[in-house]
Amino acid sequence: MTDILGQILSRRSVGPRHLTGPDLSPEELAVLASAAAAAPDHGGLYPLQLVHVPAHQRAALGEVFANAALEADPAADAATLQSARDRAMAGPCLIAILASLTPDHPVVPVEEQWISVGAGLQNLLLAALSLDLHAKPLSGKRMRSRALRDSFHLSADKHLAAFVVLGRHNGPRTERPRRNASEILQTWCPD
Repeated sequence: MTDILGQILSRRSVGPRHLTGPDLSPEELAVLASAAAAAPDHGGLYPLQLVHVPAHQRAALGEVFANAALEADPAADAATLQSARDRAMAGPCLIAILASLTPDHPVVPVEEQWISVGAGLQNLLLAALSLDLHAKPLSGKRMRSRALRDSFHLSADKHLAAFVVLGRHNGPRTERPRRNASEILQTWCPD
């Protein structure tokens, strides 16, 4: 088995509370961005963008997270808002994954553009392993909140797809069942 295949098959997400270490260096961030940029990109539309949230900006992002929680539930209590703030502080490194889409492209449908964004995200996760880092992508309905959209200056065709938390991890990883090849691979047979 080649090294890259071994990394693909062994990749597991590690949650933010299990990640340690400092924020990534500019050189490490550049490696991750280069790997993400190597994703398939039909038409050269460059739909994937990465935004590193440095440690000194995480508290400000926490306030945005709290505002997103208030959008979801205007009656949210203080504990819920603090929990939202705390999520912005979890893990040593935080990268936002943005999708900048071209909806009416004559050749490349928006679904292909989303595939390119997802492929770039996977490349980033695999590149992290090559740097002895672990990561977990995080998403959810609050990604579409006005608070987050405004804080990342997103126009109608730009989307916050996920956040990726990265760091070092020396403990055991949670193993989750994966589907076997026979469960997802079929042979096409016309009627």
